[in-house]
Amino acid sequence: MKEAKALTVAELERQRKIEWIDMGIEGLTDFIPGLPKGDAILVRGEPGTGKTILCLQFIHAGIEKGEKCVYISTEETPQTIMRTGKELWSDFTNYIDSKKLAIVDLSISASYESDYALITKEEAVEMLVKGLDAQPGASRIVMDSLSSLERRLVDPTDFREVFMKLLLEVKKRAATTIFSAEGIPTSPNITEYLVDHLIYLDYHKHDVIWTRVFILRKSRSCPLKPQILKLNIESGGLSVEEIPISLKPVWFASKL
Repeated sequence: MKEAKALTVAELERQRKIEWIDMGIEGLTDFIPGLPKGDAILVRGEPGTGKTILCLQFIHAGIEKGEKCVYISTEETPQTIMRTGKELWSDFTNYIDSKKLAIVDLSISASYESDYALITKEEAVEMLVKGLDAQPGASRIVMDSLSSLERRLVDPTDFREVFMKLLLEVKKRAATTIFSAEGIPTSPNITEYLVDHLIYLDYHKHDVIWTRVFILRKSRSCPLKPQILKLNIESGGLSVEEIPISLKPVWFASKL
């Protein structure tokens, strides 16, 4: 068993020097400097709340800074992801041609040995590592989505082990990683506890107005004040702004 070693003061000081990563969401840096490089981020939300667009904006921001990126999809096909990307940026396909971005197809449309595309935990770990290896040196990783991966396991109770191995793998590569998942649970599960940052994308109806919201539910290094921002989905992608006073009803408290 590996002997535990306490960190020195100098090592702790070095760890406190944070290199901030731009998430690519317009307006977010007005509230936080970014998220720490190399951290794991979980983005949860119902269908239509902007999870895939957020993932693509995160990738786009990295490519614009000269980073290599990989997008692993267990749900949407590469064609669907590329179509969404081209709607946001006309030169999106150039990122793939220039090998700045690798899109890995682990969706149900891909080929698998198991019937009905069901996979064992060993197959899941193997294919995820191969997906990461498709873009050596990637500093930004998207895994979209954990929910689809869990549904594909022959034994869903194996998901905890698969996720922990996946998390250790991306941490070992020192890559900033976004995991997406469906829905906002009533109580946290293993993924919420293990990631460094937890973002909820949600929408609520107040009187006759539907409002999308961006909620930084958990952050180990970067508190957001206010914790809830108004989320906009427009032709240019996602943007955030402070919630107008007229749209600050009591129901926001339920998300804190």
